[in-house]
Amino acid sequence: MNNNFSGSSRQILIIGGGAAGLSAAKAARAQDPEANIIMFGEENLLPYYRLRLCEYIGKNADYDELKVNKEDWFEKNRIQVETSSKVTAIDVEGKKITVEGKEYSYDSLVLATGSTPIMPSFKGKELSGVHTLWTWEDLVGINKSLKGAKKAVVIGGGLLGLEAAHKISEMGIGVSLIEGMPRLLPKQLDEEGSEIFKDKVESLGIRVLCGKCVTGFEGDQNGQVMRVHMDDHTSLETDAVIVAVGVAPNTEIFQGTGISIDRFVNVNEKMETSIEDIYAAGDVASVNGRWFGLWAVAGKQGQVAGTNAAGGNAVYKITDTPYILATMGTRVVCLGDTGTLPEATYEIDQKIDNEHFSYSKLVFRNGAFVGYILVGEPAKAFNKLQSMINTNASVESINKILYNN
Repeated sequence: MNNNFSGSSRQILIIGGGAAGLSAAKAARAQDPEANIIMFGEENLLPYYRLRLCEYIGKNADYDELKVNKEDWFEKNRIQVETSSKVTAIDVEGKKITVEGKEYSYDSLVLATGSTPIMPSFKGKELSGVHTLWTWEDLVGINKSLKGAKKAVVIGGGLLGLEAAHKISEMGIGVSLIEGMPRLLPKQLDEEGSEIFKDKVESLGIRVLCGKCVTGFEGDQNGQVMRVHMDDHTSLETDAVIVAVGVAPNTEIFQGTGISIDRFVNVNEKMETSIEDIYAAGDVASVNGRWFGLWAVAGKQGQVAGTNAAGGNAVYKITDTPYILATMGTRVVCLGDTGTLPEATYEIDQKIDNEHFSYSKLVFRNGAFVGYILVGEPAKAFNKLQSMINTNASVESINKILYNN
């Protein structure tokens, strides 16, 4: 392994092998064809589509189908990938990192360490059959637990929890979904939209419990989970549990380095940290105080970080992207001002179809179309509405797109 400078080539090190890290490597190579580029990933696998892990719940998981690029692509592009490699120290003064006792020098460094699923301090969280879903290894463990299972519990009603519950339910296993908030998707949907979406989920045979707080798990004499307890003294029998209550950024290695951190690593629109020649992107980074936690955003940020780490001058433009959730055989899309500002005066157009689990809310302020919430059938036309935001588009013209296409 070559960890020295080859001639006068720039040495770019990337910590992390997810969407941001891989995008940074690709962009750095495009910007500087001569640079030495090394990526360090803690997993023993090449970068893969983490977003697609849920697809393989209950199926024969084929890692090759999830790989973003095959081995020969990395060789051809001269990107060195060090798998099973945990970075243990960063020396910002000496511009080097330590990977399990071995030092690597850098000209520029990209921090793309991503995030880790949160496992609250539930009693019994160490029981067999209790899982989070974030890595390939997690998926393999979940599928093992689901073999022969009759009941499962998913804790967390976000995208990952919903998708996991849907896939488990398709296996013919009875699923209960527990959401601590009073309703599903409270940040994205209003009460009517949330109710329609919940009805759709329940129509698939999934039991939804909102406003419930899990306190812990109970196991049998073999240490296998068998019951989920809640703070209202109710409980659910189960053979497997998936906890999907959010993620925390992996910033531990940066503590004490002088890199500015405020829960996330602080970066500007060039993805520069507070230390020269160190960049950050993806789940670990907050751009001028804004954090996104989206695969597509991580890729774009990685592109900017990699370009600039290789001597370029790219800028990450924050754009309002719609929130899109496609699961449970339906779709939810939200964008813009959905009518929640207390001081604003809105004109609202709502259409509810309980029978078909379909809902649209169009939001207008001062005559302008400023935002929408779509659930079910209307959500298919969301991309036609994006260009109409902040224009004087009429209710009639928008509804025609949603319901007459």
